[in-house]
Amino acid sequence: MGGVAFDGVVFDGVVFDGVVFDGVAFDGVVFDGVVFDGVAFDGVAFDGVAFDGVVFDGVVFDGVVFDGVVFDGVVFDGVVFDGVVFDGVAFNGVVFDGVVFDGINFRIDKLLFFLV
Repeated sequence: MGGVAFDGVVFDGVVFDGVVFDGVAFDGVVFDGVVFDGVAFDGVAFDGVAFDGVVFDGVVFDGVVFDGVVFDGVVFDGVVFDGVVFDGVAFNGVVFDGVVFDGINFRIDKLLFFLV
């Protein structure tokens, strides 16, 4: 799936299995309870996107930009991030299991830890 733009779309409970998103733009999109299984994101832009309760299993992010994105209750299992930019991104209750970060650009403005 290439050259497509999704603007303000809500994906609720959708399963993407083996899909390749190439050069796709997601703007103001909400992914709620979505499962990405064996999916590849190549040159994709996520702008103002919310991931809520999403599972990324065996996913590859290559040359992806996350700008103003919120990950809430997300699970990353066996995921590869290669040449990815995170700008203004929030990770809330996120699990990283077997994740590879390569050539990543994190811009951290605020880092807050709660010790219970």
